Amino acid sequence: MSAPARKISAAVIGCKGLDVLHMMRLKVASSLLMAEYIQADVQEWNQQKVDLLVASIDDSAGQQVLREAGAKGVPVLAVTRKLLSGLPIPGVAHGASVRDIFQQLRQLLQQVDDSGERFLPRTLFRSLAEARGTPSLLHMGLVKVIIDAEQRQVTLMRDIPYENCLKAAAESGWTLSLLAPGGGVGQYMADAVSHHAFEDFCWRAAALSAEPLLPQDMRGLVQLRGWPEVTTGQLPMQWLLPMAALMIRPWRPERLALATGGSLDEIARIMAAAACTGLLDTSGNEAAATRSGNGSGKVPGFFSRIAKRFGLNFSKGLQG
Repeated sequence: MSAPARKISAAVIGCKGLDVLHMMRLKVASSLLMAEYIQADVQEWNQQKVDLLVASIDDSAGQQVLREAGAKGVPVLAVTRKLLSGLPIPGVAHGASVRDIFQQLRQLLQQVDDSGERFLPRTLFRSLAEARGTPSLLHMGLVKVIIDAEQRQVTLMRDIPYENCLKAAAESGWTLSLLAPGGGVGQYMADAVSHHAFEDFCWRAAALSAEPLLPQDMRGLVQLRGWPEVTTGQLPMQWLLPMAALMIRPWRPERLALATGGSLDEIARIMAAAACTGLLDTSGNEAAATRSGNGSGKVPGFFSRIAKRFGLNFSKGLQG
């Protein structure tokens, strides 16, 4: 038997939307945590600070509560009568035993205590990171999209503005369903509303998001493999110079921010968008081929125009 975890002081579990029977099981499971040196107190959640939130995900009110908690970085445990495999977050079945609930509570609370980091809410991009190579159906609220196995195309399944989908992409609460190759996707295509390039979707969503689409390691050398296929005029102006510099040679993020007058937060957002679309090169190889690949070592005219716009001369090189 492994040694008990160190004591977690005042670990409070909030709960919402659970019936009497499940509440009783939750309280018993929480009392068992005492044997693991974890102090847990079950109480109704009214937006107060908690270390873990337990709620039903089968109704709209519960889903909203779970989204709010996820957006605040609060670890969550969903209770459902549906298949657990379809949940975007940790969960237990509605009829789960006290032991099952106890094990889930212990695991989540110890993760928070041991790592010092909160559970990351599931966004569209965190879901896709687990689904590469398989076509996926993703939905959150009114937004519903299909992304192909190669992650080259995004198909909107609801008649809502494209920009609404882009804004929702970085929000938490997405549900992911893996589709069978071929026929699995075809059965949905009759309801398709529009198709968009995956790169355009990612980069425009990144431009609208206040945070990087995925966490990034900011310590190594990074470079862009190619310029993203994005609708003209949709990238933030302050991104163009750092992106052009990343097309020329590898940079350390902090040096790139200093050389281009940008912020490290902006560099992280650019890197995340590039990582999501396969355009981020972290090898540190200055000879890495770009998608345009002219091999001449000359700076393309497009980047020269960007440099001129910012008063720089790429023929002399950006000093970093």
